[in-house]
Amino acid sequence: METVAVVVDPEFVLRQLRQEEDPLGRLARRLPELELAFIRSGPLAEHLEGLNEPAALAYYLARTREVRPAAVSPEDYPDRLSGLLAAAAVAAKAPYALTDNQELTHLPFPGGKVVDEWDLVDALAVDGTAEPFAAGGETESVYKCSDEVQCNMLTSLLAEEGIACLVKSQEVTSLDGILATGAGFWAELHVFAADAARARRLIGEFLAARTEE
Repeated sequence: METVAVVVDPEFVLRQLRQEEDPLGRLARRLPELELAFIRSGPLAEHLEGLNEPAALAYYLARTREVRPAAVSPEDYPDRLSGLLAAAAVAAKAPYALTDNQELTHLPFPGGKVVDEWDLVDALAVDGTAEPFAAGGETESVYKCSDEVQCNMLTSLLAEEGIACLVKSQEVTSLDGILATGAGFWAELHVFAADAARARRLIGEFLAARTEE
């Protein structure tokens, strides 16, 4: 079984754990033909520790293995976190660094790039193993969620109606370490183009009903 090293953004773990119990396990199950080696560095773990989220830190330490980061030029990266991801990826010879921060996706580093979960599965999936979005197809944004609670409600609504939904988080870490929405909203919901009209209708009806309550 081929092994692929993937450096994991600690903030990805923090945000994804709010939605389910085992996000890295979910990713491994989506790619059963591969063995994913989830990688961290000491500075990445320290970054998560500084956010004061002990449950997320414990999960991160248990599910990733540590490498000593390589030396990279900080000026080549837009912020400290992206530089830390690149340093760990170069050290591990990892072709991918995983995040859900859309401000960092597709950022290159020597030997690879930063990707979100959708892009990673799309790149690595063997025929027949990919989940719906990994198989490709045109998608559309159908709603921008103001916060995590609204996002969870709407993704559950769409799932109950059989509509596959991809959540693209916009949450980033500000310079003072506080989690904030970097684009004025918490997350953007994407569905396949064929489902977009129905998804927008369902979301509109759901939100209108809540407003009337």
